[in-house]
Amino acid sequence: MRRIHPCGRQSGEALGVAISEFSPAFVEAFNGGAVLFQAGRFDEAAETFRRLADERPDIANLHGNLGLSLRAAGRPVEAMEPLRQALRLRPAYPDALNALGGILLDQRNLDHALVAFRELARLKPDYPGALLTLGNLFMFTGDGEKARAVYRLALSVEPDVAVNYNNLGAVSLSLGHPPDAALNYRRALAIDVGKPEYRKNLGTCLLMAGDYPNGTVAYEGRLEQPVWRKRNMPGVLWQGQPLAGKTLLVHFEQGLGDSFQYIRYAGVLKRMGARVLYECQPALKRVLSTAPDLDGLFAFGEPLPAYDYYISLMSLMHRLGTTPDNVPGGVPYIRAEPELAARWAERLDRLEGGERPALRVGINWHGNETGKSIPLECFEAMGRLPGVRLYSLQKVSGLDHLERLRDRVAVTELGADFDAGPDAFLDTAAVMANLDLVITCDTSVCHLAGAMGRPTWVVLKWFADWRWMRDRLDSPWYPTMRLFRQAKQGDWAEVMARVTAAAEEVVAADVAAKSAGRTAR
Repeated sequence: MRRIHPCGRQSGEALGVAISEFSPAFVEAFNGGAVLFQAGRFDEAAETFRRLADERPDIANLHGNLGLSLRAAGRPVEAMEPLRQALRLRPAYPDALNALGGILLDQRNLDHALVAFRELARLKPDYPGALLTLGNLFMFTGDGEKARAVYRLALSVEPDVAVNYNNLGAVSLSLGHPPDAALNYRRALAIDVGKPEYRKNLGTCLLMAGDYPNGTVAYEGRLEQPVWRKRNMPGVLWQGQPLAGKTLLVHFEQGLGDSFQYIRYAGVLKRMGARVLYECQPALKRVLSTAPDLDGLFAFGEPLPAYDYYISLMSLMHRLGTTPDNVPGGVPYIRAEPELAARWAERLDRLEGGERPALRVGINWHGNETGKSIPLECFEAMGRLPGVRLYSLQKVSGLDHLERLRDRVAVTELGADFDAGPDAFLDTAAVMANLDLVITCDTSVCHLAGAMGRPTWVVLKWFADWRWMRDRLDSPWYPTMRLFRQAKQGDWAEVMARVTAAAEEVVAADVAAKSAGRTAR
């Protein structure tokens, strides 16, 4: 996709016209520009081709070489007009189409990039990377079926290119075909043996399918990816050595929710005889201080005591042989601070004027990753249900939606001081301890609620994260959790209608139980 072709072909071929049309000085200048380009002196090459294009503005390749040189020089905005002029003069110009499409893609101008790469694939399907990039664009724009067809065509043109198999695996997984995805990831690995990215992708595919024994092994590939935030910890990596009488440092790895999900392993390690230390994200130190079985909790950046072994948090799945059937349980293993929970109990009571609703529901609708967020308007019907009161657990992102829809969606806000300090989730945990139900998209909020053993409904996009596997409506990680999945991609209205109906059923059951002299919760 990012290839910038050299300008150093024979002069006549490069100019696209008979060489006899040009003076020796013109040809010499053109060849000099090509030499500058080949030497990586792109700014000088650009000036040469600009001067020649001004002299002969009817030659498409001069504008094209100017555009290629400017792009290579890191001046993509300037490159666009000469590339467009080259295409106006010669529409069938693969190098210019590739370069212009690449710039548009970098600018996230996906619609126009798609036009450029579609034309490039039509003109020259064997152009290196053209079909791969076109498939990627269909993936970016949400058309998985077209992406899969294009990746298959790319494999017919370039059958020995591992990334074609990798990307076909990715789109197959997104379309709900884990076996096909795993097959293609393995084919990629057969060509590019052991590549960490492909190993990690195979791991997520197998984990999504519930094959933890093989999935956790392959998922270790993530730690070798160049893009990974790898920790160069001093000492000895724990790879299953006996832990009796030893100190094991577990360090955080990815998001905040992962610390909530996997801190449970401290109990397993403790039972193996280890003294367990955990290095966490600084914002989580206080909320994680309620987790049992830790002999030491340290925020990243704080001095660490001596230890015998270290391991990355999410590698514990592999080293401890986790499967969906033996996930360490024991919720709740994170608790709200009692005094803070009591203060929030009083505060919620005041907000309700002493009239407690049948169902207190905390909602979190916005996540930071693409496609996970629930449109806030989808909570409108639930907010109107008799006996239901919605409380916003949202922080930072997504609050603009609340401002826009405040008159439409009945959501009680918890004040500017809600989790306003340096320690994250303290108020969230305290509020959750006083709620009947948490409804959230796939963010760290759902992991905290699950770790606290609170009744939690997670509303998932159609192609959800591997942690939720495929098709299941429950989670082996959180026994108090219920999963609601989109029936088709992007359709939040339908799945939220089911969530609202389920909430109405809970209220009805509560009312019936109370009328019978008992409680449903």
